[in-house]
Amino acid sequence: MLLVVVIWGLAFVATGLALDSFSPPTLTALRFAIAALPALVLPRPAVSWPRLIAIGSTLFAGQFLLQFFAITDGVPPGLASLLVQTQALFTIMFAAMVLRERPTARQIAGVITAFAGLVLIVLTVGQDLTPLGFGLAMGSAISWGVGNILLKGLGDVDMLHLVVWLSLVPPLPALALALMVDGPAALAYDLSIASSSAVLSALYLGVVATLFAYAVWGRLLRRYPAATVTPFALLVPFVGGYSSALVFGEQFGPLRLAGMALVLLGIAVIVLPWDRLAVRGRARGPEAGTALAVEPAGRADAPGVVELIGRVYLEYGFVYVPEVEVPDLFRFEEHYAAPRGAFYVVRDGGVIVGSVGVERLEDGSAELHRLYLDARLRGRGTGRALVETVLEWCRAQQIGRLILWSDTRFDQAHRLYERMGFRRTGERILPDDLNQTREYGFERPV
Repeated sequence: MLLVVVIWGLAFVATGLALDSFSPPTLTALRFAIAALPALVLPRPAVSWPRLIAIGSTLFAGQFLLQFFAITDGVPPGLASLLVQTQALFTIMFAAMVLRERPTARQIAGVITAFAGLVLIVLTVGQDLTPLGFGLAMGSAISWGVGNILLKGLGDVDMLHLVVWLSLVPPLPALALALMVDGPAALAYDLSIASSSAVLSALYLGVVATLFAYAVWGRLLRRYPAATVTPFALLVPFVGGYSSALVFGEQFGPLRLAGMALVLLGIAVIVLPWDRLAVRGRARGPEAGTALAVEPAGRADAPGVVELIGRVYLEYGFVYVPEVEVPDLFRFEEHYAAPRGAFYVVRDGGVIVGSVGVERLEDGSAELHRLYLDARLRGRGTGRALVETVLEWCRAQQIGRLILWSDTRFDQAHRLYERMGFRRTGERILPDDLNQTREYGFERPV
């Protein structure tokens, strides 16, 4: 993760060096023409052409054309590395408007804090920052935010393949813009007199900062929860600012530093998993070792289970619409009333902190559902106790086989299942799922 952070931070310095020889549209075309070369051998991901073009136009073409123009028109590279991170603010705003995702109080507080920082940065216009450059940088962040919204719901796609095929989109419009703005003669002239540092910088942007870094980032997001990975992006402006100060002598006055600090603080409030950190802090307390009992649950406990799952979704950075994600809990008796099934919970101080359900299937087997634990209880035997309770119910009902499906990102749960004798049976993708969920199947004889 730190390697990707360093690569993306240094990309702003590489951009500044490359723009000494290339115009913004020419550099955009070069960066993504280089990144698109593997499309000759990599298959296109299962994304329609209209959507691929829409995402490529916003996430890549719009974002980087505007970013490169911003740096050319008076935004220092170090400051640019911070301003484009405000895409997190615009993503929240667009998600609220388009996807009807209601922002949390924490997200609203983060947006207000970050915008206060932007106001302070605007007050430094006239030093080495121009109004046009600032506006272009904000346009870059807005384009990135729109691209994020378009990315939602793509399903399970290979990140490297997606990046390569999205890179096919920017070169043509960027070249067309270069011809319009610079003219054919200027374009040929730029390419013929480009310095070696500019050429190497363009290669770095195309191969390292685009192909390699995005592929690694995508693998990290597939392997770890989003709430674990995304906060590392907050370090990019530190690398960008420090490297820009070393290479270009960029300076940050007190007012601009205060504004940058507020922007970073606002973004941190939005993306850092504060709830998970608080839970971990409580887990170190004396109550963490207290044994908790597994109890039968009824329909009246469903709201508490919905809240528990919401906490876990927040921890992993998942979108949580309970009526969509856990519809069975809103029809509790249909799924879990005897003899159809059963449901069990673990309570701590009257709060439900663990849950599991089991439902009889038509083929005579049963399926385990809704195994969730607050973070402080994981690895302490509570999950095993919940699964053992389900197995005991199956034996009492003379059910011979138990199956389950689990999100591929729940590594700790998978290790528990395998230790308890489950074997992995397959993998599936949930179509049109808000969280682009892939699941592993598990089963074991009772």
